Amino acid sequence: MRKFRKRRQRAGFVLLTSLLIIVLGITLFFRMDPFERASETVSVERVAVPMVGGAPEAVAEQAADEQAAEENTGSQMNSDEGEKQQQAEAEKPVTPVPATNDLWMTIPKLGLYDNYVTNSNAHSALDYGAAKRVDTGFPWQNDANTYIAAHRLGWPGTASDHQFYNLPLLAYGDKIYLYDANGTTYTYEVTEIFEVLPSETWVTKPDPGRDMVSLQTCIENYGDYWTMGPNWYIRYVVRADRVAVIPG
Repeated sequence: MRKFRKRRQRAGFVLLTSLLIIVLGITLFFRMDPFERASETVSVERVAVPMVGGAPEAVAEQAADEQAAEENTGSQMNSDEGEKQQQAEAEKPVTPVPATNDLWMTIPKLGLYDNYVTNSNAHSALDYGAAKRVDTGFPWQNDANTYIAAHRLGWPGTASDHQFYNLPLLAYGDKIYLYDANGTTYTYEVTEIFEVLPSETWVTKPDPGRDMVSLQTCIENYGDYWTMGPNWYIRYVVRADRVAVIPG
């Protein structure tokens, strides 16, 4: 019996030792399990994605854009230079500017030859002959409306005497000649005939693109060309466009 008990005690001890070894082995196995580490959450920083608008252009496209920009710049510069050149050409006088503002007028249809034209806005200037308004252009200037007025009856013994009496006889295509101090001849042909009130000062203004002379006198009323006063209500205007310039 004693031997049997000792054997059973030894067997129990061995069994208990074996269980301890197994438990220790299992514990160590789980602590060293490689899958446990793999299952841990790993924090990874998010890579910033560049915006499409900030992405660099392809080299070929960038070169094409730069070339197009250069061509546009060159075209704009050429256009600006062309406009400046055209403007400079337009501002050039038709002929050399004379040393004085003296003008002479010839209208063969009216029997007027080499009539001197004063440069004055004074009404009294008309008592001595035709007068050009100071605020209107000269024939040697571009886009000028050279505006000349004269009396129908005027004063005997002066150039104003019946100077524009026959102005209503001028017809389309009739010639008017102006001369400057250089001897240059400016030839005009009648293109317009109309009647306006004294307040309609637009008739003295230039018309862009036209070089013309306007002749004005007074009539009694609209359509009444041969009643000589006393009221002279309406202004009779003959306008002619320049067709030739002959340097003196």
